[in-house]
Amino acid sequence: MKTVTEAIIERIEAERELLRAFLLEHSGGLRDLNTRDSSIFIVGPSRAWAPLSQDARRLQSRLLEMNDRLAALIRALLRNAPDDAAKALNEAQETLEELIDQSHLASVKTTQQAFTEAEEALDKQLGLIANLYDPVEGPPIYVPDTNALLWNPDLEEWRFDEVKRFTLVITAAVLGELDRLKIEHRNPDVRERAEGLIRRIKSYRGRGDLASGVPLVRNVSAIKTIALEPKVEETLPWLDPSNEDDRILASFVEVMREHVRTPVILVTRDINLQNKAEYAGLPFVEPPDPPAAESE
Repeated sequence: MKTVTEAIIERIEAERELLRAFLLEHSGGLRDLNTRDSSIFIVGPSRAWAPLSQDARRLQSRLLEMNDRLAALIRALLRNAPDDAAKALNEAQETLEELIDQSHLASVKTTQQAFTEAEEALDKQLGLIANLYDPVEGPPIYVPDTNALLWNPDLEEWRFDEVKRFTLVITAAVLGELDRLKIEHRNPDVRERAEGLIRRIKSYRGRGDLASGVPLVRNVSAIKTIALEPKVEETLPWLDPSNEDDRILASFVEVMREHVRTPVILVTRDINLQNKAEYAGLPFVEPPDPPAAESE
């Protein structure tokens, strides 16, 4: 099971390999526009990229999307980092975008030099990730959405394959949705389940400070709650603060940011939320089945 940091490093290395193929195998090279017979002398970058083949353009599109998604996540994780970290990330991203986009004149002379600059930009990102602080490196953290909790409200019975110890983190976005469901949902069974979950979570306060975490099952599981709503606009740029799933996903990214050296996994049965997590490159699993579902 990968930690947040390890998962991002893996994505950076995957981008490195695609960049290697794109720049060294598929790019058509560069030509200097400042020639002896040129009537205009260009000051600054003066080399133009050769036209790309259809296969190269497909790889280019894939790289642009991969780079954009990864940069958004790294930027969200660096939210509280010093200003020079944000500046370094922006510089690295500008370099990568220019080398992938190839729509502007370049200062590099060869595709090998272009790949070297791309590698340096990726290494800069690796350095920024390595400097992220995690106060506690502990067991895996699972962040359930509302749907997962309603599916199996017996939290003491939750188990995950090959995971001996774990912590459940219940976000403010999920707690708020449960509060609404217990009153507003048209299905009385859902209202009852939401009310029961809220009572259950409240009861855990008898075991200690929920904000710091309390045991669920000794030597197996713990639970903690987050009181503050996420700053959605400071997580992933395509998330909508008015959308429940997006707020849950933003909360998940916030948990990742605070525990970068720990595995953090979203728990959801919601296909739409799973799709959004997959789009962002975020890990997710389905919740454990309740006993009734297992026996059917």
